[in-house]
This record gives sequence, C-alpha cells and structure tokens, in this order.
Amino acid sequence: MAKWVVERPADKCVMLAPLRSSTLIAACLIKVLPRSGYYFPFLRYCLLRQQLNALKPDLLITEPGVQVPKSVNQLLWISQPCGTSLSKKVVQQIADSKIIVISSVLLLDQYTKLQYSFPDKVAIVPPVLAPVYEIQPLQPPSLYIKIVGTIPGEAALINALKAFSLFKRRQQSELQFIFSQDTATLFPAFVQKLNSYKYKAAVVINPAQTLEQDAHQEAGAYALLTLGANDQLDFQYRKASQLQVPLLLLPEKETAGATPIDQLAEQLMRVYKDESYRKQLVATQQSLFLLLDNQTAFNQLLATVKNG
Repeated sequence: MAKWVVERPADKCVMLAPLRSSTLIAACLIKVLPRSGYYFPFLRYCLLRQQLNALKPDLLITEPGVQVPKSVNQLLWISQPCGTSLSKKVVQQIADSKIIVISSVLLLDQYTKLQYSFPDKVAIVPPVLAPVYEIQPLQPPSLYIKIVGTIPGEAALINALKAFSLFKRRQQSELQFIFSQDTATLFPAFVQKLNSYKYKAAVVINPAQTLEQDAHQEAGAYALLTLGANDQLDFQYRKASQLQVPLLLLPEKETAGATPIDQLAEQLMRVYKDESYRKQLVATQQSLFLLLDNQTAFNQLLATVKNG
C-alpha cells in the first residue's frame, strides 16, 4: 500500500498517511514515499530517512509497523483493525509510544479486548477528509455502485462480480458497478476477464480522475462498496457519512450458511429495493462516526500533542 508524506510547513508536521484523501491534517503539500512492496526493507528505510532529513519535521505522525529513525519525535496513529494478532515489533512500538492517537472508539475497544497495553496518553481523533469531500453538495442517488478503497486482490474483484451477477439475475435493473482506474493498472488480468462477463455493459472502469472528480462521483452513488475489510474503514465510513451515501462491505466469511457472495448480493438487493433501508444505513453510519470538519479534527490533534 502506498504511503504519503503530508507536510504542513507552518508547523513542520509530517504525516505518513494511508490514503492521499485521508489525513489528520489540512495539508498544503503532498510528497510520495517509497512504496513498501517495491524495495527491500533496508533500502526503503534509507530512502525514508533521506526524505525525513530533508523535511526536518518537528513531529512525525506514523502508523504501527512503519520503521522510522528514533531521533524523530513521533506520534503513533492507529486507524486500522488489528486482526487477531500483532507482531512483537508492533506490540513493543505501541507499548513504547508516549502519545497514541486512535481513529475511533470501535478501534480502541478492539485493541483493548485483545489486551494490548496502551500508555496513559491515548486520544480519539477521527480521520480528516480532504476538503473537497466537505464541500460536496448532496445529490440524488444515481444508478451506480462505486467501488472505493484499496482492492485486496483479484479474488475480491471476482467475488464482487459474482455477487453483482446474482443481483442482476434477480433484479432487472440498470444499476452499474464503477471501478477506479487503479483496477486496470493493478489487475490487468481481471480487466481481460471482463470481456467475457455477461453483464460487462454494466461495468465501468474510470479513466484517471482528480480527487475532485472522485468525490463528485462518490457523492452521486447509490452506494459505495469496499472490498477490503481492513481497508481504512473508519475513513471510508466517515466519508460515506459526510456524503450521505451508504457504504457496503464485501463480507470475509460465511454467515448462517450464506457465502460472502450471497451476502453481498443480498445487500445490493436490499439497498436497491428498499429506500428506507438505504436511509437507515446512512443514519447508522452518522451515529457511529463523528462528522468533524478538518480544522476541528486538526485542533484536536494539536491539543493531543501539546498535552503529551
């Protein structure tokens, strides 16, 4: 997964953020960091240290497992589910951190239930949306589902299409699936398979788009769909809540005899046929994730750092 450096020159504050459109800071400048899969760990560490030496931040905001020089003042930012276990290195990193910022009460509960020890200084600060999401006008829903977030692999794409096929067979509808340009770049074999897909006319792969175009398209979606259960759900839910669009998830496991494909197909049917259910999903999202503007969330972060 790509990492990004976000620099706010006035404060010399640098963040390693999981998504270009998700950060704790109203950023002025974005720099690309080395992708974790493209380099040996030591080389990537050296490249990262080189960039940090050039930026000379007073504070570095980083995530569990990201190795950075100890000489840099760091704040640990936790925004992803921890799974069933963490590496010893990450557990030690959490234990050694003087300040931890976590993105939701749900995540804090998950970590504490697994008995990971936290320092006394833990603050809950929701992720900040890029400003373009905050200014999007509400739109009537159009007949498409927009796939958002990082795609975990081709298998998830295939499962999503199988669920879409079930939906299409049960419901004669003009509803479309829209994928980002990254899908074509990262999964060319999947794109080739679309040529023989029965409902290929209802599948769209976007051309390259700006963040503004993405936000406008997501605001008009009938629903958003994320295929990765561990993919920045706090951010995706908050974005969907801000846009007042329901967020659907591709389930990971079979439940009550229903496969993940069956479960997603059922979600698609319900959200398409039942407007009250669609509105209920949006209301539930908004009750779980605080809708703070960028400045409020950034002020919370600064207060956390100052009090640390």
